[in-house]
Amino acid sequence: MPSLKQKITLLLLALSYITPSYAAPHQNNSIAATTFSILSYSRLSNLSNICIISNEALATQFKIHTQQNNLHYQIYSINTNELANTSCQAIIFSSLTAQEEQHLLNTTVRYPALSISTNNLNCEIGSAFCLYKKNKHLSFKINLESLSQSKVHIDPRVLLLAKPSEQQ
Repeated sequence: MPSLKQKITLLLLALSYITPSYAAPHQNNSIAATTFSILSYSRLSNLSNICIISNEALATQFKIHTQQNNLHYQIYSINTNELANTSCQAIIFSSLTAQEEQHLLNTTVRYPALSISTNNLNCEIGSAFCLYKKNKHLSFKINLESLSQSKVHIDPRVLLLAKPSEQQ
């Protein structure tokens, strides 16, 4: 199990990975790296299933990242209508609006699940974690209300990692 210092280093490295010269697959890889760094702070008893909603290309990048880094996760690319029949501990949104994310989380997800979005800049509703590009780097915001509703315990030190990015 990585130490806290190693986790913070990995997260900061992942956050600094994107530059404008990188193509979309590299951005998706950075999204995967940042997501796995965030997940390392979660306290789910059996974190193994990650569902990517309606984005096969992103799911492929997550699968590649897990193989290259010897991570033990099952990555699923699913449609919104399949979400109710899954038990995904992490749900990644990339193409839905914040309102659509919120609706799905409220009506479909009946189990503890951490939600992460790559398409929710304000992060006021919808996913608990919202990834976005700022100053040529990938950063994230945290929606504390959504995080609380997710019933997933997150090490509070991850909150400190989001705070400096907001001040830039």
